[in-house]
Amino acid sequence: MNLRTAAFFLFSAAFLTAGFTTQNPSPEPAPGRETPERAVRKQPEFSARLILTRGVNLSDQFRGILPNRPPAVSTVSRVAQGEKFHARILFSGALFKGGSDSFTANITMTGPQGKKTEIPLKASFRNIQANTAGFFLLPQSVNVFYRDKDPKGKYTFELELTDLNAGKTVKASASVEYLERITPDPGVRALAKLETYYQSPCPEYILPAFREFLTNLPDQKAKEKNRFNPLPQLALFYFLLKENPQCVPAFTELYNTLRNEEKLLAGIILKFVLKDADSVLTKQQFDVIAKKFPVNPFLFERVTVPWQLDVCWAEFLVRGTRAPVMKTIYALSLASDAMPLQKYKEIAAPTREDQRKLRNGLTVMAARWSMASLAKKHPLIRFYVEAALLRKEIQDPVAAALAAKAIGMKVKMKETPKKPGVPRAASGRLHFMDETIFLH
Repeated sequence: MNLRTAAFFLFSAAFLTAGFTTQNPSPEPAPGRETPERAVRKQPEFSARLILTRGVNLSDQFRGILPNRPPAVSTVSRVAQGEKFHARILFSGALFKGGSDSFTANITMTGPQGKKTEIPLKASFRNIQANTAGFFLLPQSVNVFYRDKDPKGKYTFELELTDLNAGKTVKASASVEYLERITPDPGVRALAKLETYYQSPCPEYILPAFREFLTNLPDQKAKEKNRFNPLPQLALFYFLLKENPQCVPAFTELYNTLRNEEKLLAGIILKFVLKDADSVLTKQQFDVIAKKFPVNPFLFERVTVPWQLDVCWAEFLVRGTRAPVMKTIYALSLASDAMPLQKYKEIAAPTREDQRKLRNGLTVMAARWSMASLAKKHPLIRFYVEAALLRKEIQDPVAAALAAKAIGMKVKMKETPKKPGVPRAASGRLHFMDETIFLH
């Protein structure tokens, strides 16, 4: 069930059946959010909601999209052994004293046999620079997963949240069913199911999707020929396994049954997922992969070549986080040091510098196209980009203009006379790839 409304925001938690651990709150407070229905009320009644979710991008959405945009929030109702999820708390109507809130919270988990486990949460105190009539996300977090020895069945989580400023306590509850296993629905294309993983996480489709990828491999190679590059698709499974370590043993078993190229591709994933990959891969294969990829090809700070954009989008599809979107925006800044393809074709003997500038140009074109295409299917991309633009977080005016155009935002132009010796971009226009982009 996806909750597409600005009223549903959460809290994170980490609970182990043998105990629990709480993570330190983020020093940056999440901004309050206000729905149109509640905007007319100065301060709503104090309330809270407890939501169980596998999502890992809630904090990013609180900080990274505008208050009037609906977040993408997924809930989980059933889990299998080792599948991690989070209990998240949202609240509204708290009393702020001097711009600060103050809370204590306690979660009680009741198992299928009636056993109760108390999970007290560390007191929270923050200074809020936002509309206090909105909805807020508590910063504490606890992660939950079940082991084989835990009884199968329904687990109920009951929350008591106390507003220390007002001396009021509210309650909320949610439940999840722990099953022996969760099997994929028959007839469902596993790879297609993973295209919206961050919206509705489904770990049971990871292995079927990889088998589907291997089945499609010959046709893909025949179609792409010398342009074939498996890394973007391998990146999808890399991020999926990083988020789902409980699936790694089964993936390793699958790896042991593969041969030749299929085994190599699975080995590349395991090489960078596992800390002890040398104990799983054959020595020859480990050495081959280490020589080909001395550093993790799925992790980088800046995009420098087009295929890395696909790695960014793979991470986004799995996690729904802001970082890969921002990497794509920063790739647009390469436009100031790029060469159009047509101009490159006119050069009789291209130098390495010409090739570098062409590569930059192709990377920018790919970044614009991919952002524009995916933003139509995933509104969260557009929400991240527009917030970064309106908050002036993108310092490069060229990247800002190209990003705005990619998501369909109008870019205002300040008409200033063209002065001798002043670059065209400084006067409000930038000519790039046969298009004129208007800058702020």
